[in-house]
Amino acid sequence: MRKTEFKVGQDVFYPTAGVGVIEAVEELIFGTEHELCYVIGVPQNHITIRVPKEKALSNGLRPLLPSKEIKDLLRVLGESSSERPVGHWADHYKDLERRIQSGSCLEVGAAVRDLTRLKAGHGLSFEEARLLELASGYLVREVAVVEGIPLEAARDVIQSSIALGT
Repeated sequence: MRKTEFKVGQDVFYPTAGVGVIEAVEELIFGTEHELCYVIGVPQNHITIRVPKEKALSNGLRPLLPSKEIKDLLRVLGESSSERPVGHWADHYKDLERRIQSGSCLEVGAAVRDLTRLKAGHGLSFEEARLLELASGYLVREVAVVEGIPLEAARDVIQSSIALGT
């Protein structure tokens, strides 16, 4: 597994919380074990997360998408949606949840695209609407930080990319 060192002040993405900032590196003591942890502040949720440095990558902590790769995200948003699965609803929901929690910006983008188009066509269940809100928030904040634009402008970029692919 490759090692990535994150720096204090660096913007990062954590799958269960979204975009945050490395605020510090601190030593935590678990019994007799000492472990260095990244302290990540997630302002939109008003939470602080501590992620062990040794497990940061396996837990999904990653740097934000480089600006030049935003094109890849916009391409994914504009692609054809996958059709609603004919299987059990719970399997569909678990797949969406897995894609969103993967931490991959492209997977989150594909989930947002599919849910947005599903919403326009058939409507969403309460759970699907909740996933769309969560995933959209992740994407909007990441695009806004990477591009240095307001949240509303990032939301417009994402929505227009999805609309172009319909």
